[in-house]
Amino acid sequence: MKRKEHIDWLRNLAILFLFPFHTARIFNDNPEFYVKGPENDFSSALVNVSSFWFMPLLFLLAGMSSYYALRKRSAGSYAKERYLRLLIPFFFGCLVVVPPQAYYAMKFHDGYEGGYFEFLETYFTDFSEWTVLTGISPAHLWFILFLFLISLALLPLMLRVIRSGYTPDWLGRPVLALAPAVGLALLSFLPEIGGENIFVYAGYVLLGFLIATDDSITEALVRHRRAYLLIAVPGAAGIVVERFTIDSQTSLLFTAWHYPVYWATVLALLGYGKRYLDRRSAFMDYFSRGAFPVYILHQTYLIVIAYYVLQRDAHGAVNFLAIMVPALLLSVATYEVIRRTPGLRTMFGLRAPRRSPRPLPAGEARTAEPRATAQENTATRQNAATPRSVATPRSAAAPESAAAPESAATPERR
Repeated sequence: MKRKEHIDWLRNLAILFLFPFHTARIFNDNPEFYVKGPENDFSSALVNVSSFWFMPLLFLLAGMSSYYALRKRSAGSYAKERYLRLLIPFFFGCLVVVPPQAYYAMKFHDGYEGGYFEFLETYFTDFSEWTVLTGISPAHLWFILFLFLISLALLPLMLRVIRSGYTPDWLGRPVLALAPAVGLALLSFLPEIGGENIFVYAGYVLLGFLIATDDSITEALVRHRRAYLLIAVPGAAGIVVERFTIDSQTSLLFTAWHYPVYWATVLALLGYGKRYLDRRSAFMDYFSRGAFPVYILHQTYLIVIAYYVLQRDAHGAVNFLAIMVPALLLSVATYEVIRRTPGLRTMFGLRAPRRSPRPLPAGEARTAEPRATAQENTATRQNAATPRSVATPRSAAAPESAAAPESAATPERR
């Protein structure tokens, strides 16, 4: 199965986008963040024009990746991988990576003067609410927990789709492809957890899984990408105007036009990504391995750096870059340490590095004869001694694998 390079590109670009996005959260018009700088319109616009598409995009891409994963491994193997690559990093992140965010939030907003270890004694016993900045919470790692729960909850359905061979051909038609927006809008009225709706994100995961079942669906998205963009751009502009005039609305009327915009934006991104990003890149090959640790680390670095940068009287653009750039560099540098440290690799969800086969000693390599070669020599001598008149018929000489039915193919070929 040919690797879908555009999926890696879109996922990695979305994770890299979190650096300007969460830096903008420090300067936007929403007061609820760990540290806050002087408000500016650029940051507010950046948050409002992008917050509705990039997390849905990550969940949709996760659904596509789940399809390709389940095509080549068992349900048990898939569940084990989800546990190792999602749940363990989630708990480790909540215990080690996230607490500094709340510590610096208390220092910034409440003037807390105690030491970090003194703070931890109260942090791990404060279960007030999971959105409160000073209490225990998953912070930005809610994405990892949601993805783990959704992956296991949808596993029986995803397996059934694969076994039945079902492909939603209607997703390849430009008008019908917009229909899932109705289902997503209805799901948005179900209860939220910590300000996020796990049911809506489960919908994006399932839709990504269904899109991946047939390459023709993605090709159709490429053909119709301009149509989806014509919905996404004015729709995003309308959302920004709504936010700056009457504030964001959640009524049925507004939800009815929000979700078609959200869904069309994701479809446009997928179509343009497939059209222009489906190719190898040395940087993406590197960053694909480090994207997950970088995601886990990025917000903590941003908040710690921002706490000290904001104590200096500097221009808004200078502050923005002084926070974002060092956080990016430190996240990547920390990944370099993580990938070289076996214990940390596990805590950040990285697979063990592949080991190259050990070469044979020089003397042994010269004297050892490969078993296949020895067998070939024996077969050659036997064939030379067999009279032509008793040669094996051609049909009987065919290897068993050539006559094997397609159903006996390996899971990868299925």
